[in-house]
Amino acid sequence: MTPAFWCLIIIIAINYLLAGLASWLTKKTVGFYDINQPREQERSLTGVCARLKAAQANGWESLLVFAICVFIAHLAGVPAEQASLPAYLFVLTRVLYVCCYAFKLSPWRTIVFTLGLVACGWLIKMAVMVSG
Repeated sequence: MTPAFWCLIIIIAINYLLAGLASWLTKKTVGFYDINQPREQERSLTGVCARLKAAQANGWESLLVFAICVFIAHLAGVPAEQASLPAYLFVLTRVLYVCCYAFKLSPWRTIVFTLGLVACGWLIKMAVMVSG
């Protein structure tokens, strides 16, 4: 398995870790975690708990974009060694993104998110260069 595919697994793990952390914080803050109506409870959250839930939601959304870019690069024949650097960059940006979100560093969060998109674009550009 290539490093880029390992990065996909890492991103998935980060999202599940965020879900666990946000659930734990919800229980600690509110006193319980409502497994019957988690979405309704989520709407009432504030502070770091709400921000971690939002970061997790964004993580699932960005995972799809990254996964598509990884598969396009792989199917186009981009060498694994070349695809690894933008994949590592994407993982780094996701970790930084969560930190920026948790600590309300909005301008930095936007910059870090944009860098993640650049990493995805980099994978697509390599795919175009290899197949074109």
